[in-house]
Amino acid sequence: MFERVVCGVDGSAESLEAVRQADVVLAAGGRLVLVSAVDLSDTIHFQIAPTAIHAARRALERADELDRETVEALAAARAAVRHATDVASVQAAGPPASVLAETVAAERAGLLVVGTHGRGRIAGIALGSVATRMLHRARCSVLVARQGDGDWEPRTIVVGVDGSTEAAAALATGEALGARFGSTLTSLEVEGRRPAHGLIEAARGADLLVVGSRGTHGAGSLGSVSERVAHEAPCSVLVVRPALPA
Repeated sequence: MFERVVCGVDGSAESLEAVRQADVVLAAGGRLVLVSAVDLSDTIHFQIAPTAIHAARRALERADELDRETVEALAAARAAVRHATDVASVQAAGPPASVLAETVAAERAGLLVVGTHGRGRIAGIALGSVATRMLHRARCSVLVARQGDGDWEPRTIVVGVDGSTEAAAALATGEALGARFGSTLTSLEVEGRRPAHGLIEAARGADLLVVGSRGTHGAGSLGSVSERVAHEAPCSVLVVRPALPA
């Protein structure tokens, strides 16, 4: 179902877990694109002479160091891939969120995968400001990958539903993944004054929580909680967005 998947890589253990989960959910014969981005603007801090030359030299040295780190991160990410045969690497300079968005658009990807709480020194393509932006702006579904015990597969899936079209898309995706992996699937009606709390609690012990994006039915709709559960759920979270026209 996810025939084209883009995965953010930043050299951290969390981003390697994202690569492994991207590799798992990728459709057989699909294309996996690994992206490592570095924002070089943070390395350039020119100062008033006579320190300007020293500052410029340090900025260039830092740029070279970051370039080596992106190469190493992509190599480690490729080594973590077990199933995909069509694997591409993208090494780019620029704000990570912009690079990821551009790669998703260029590849017409159906899924973007990011890790959580990464501490990689490169660009921080782990859950935080970058992933939060992607949850809002990505033109595809977003999988926030959390580390679990052992090799991850979505054997136990919880889907949040609220009667919206977006929730229906999430349920269809959950059912498709469940059929593929022989999963136990539970659908949970999002209602009450604390819908996010209910989803987070229901996801304890699950491998994957699936929610829709921008649901609009009622005060407790999924559109108001998908970002929160992406940050706080104890398991991986898939925020489903219907494919947009090219």
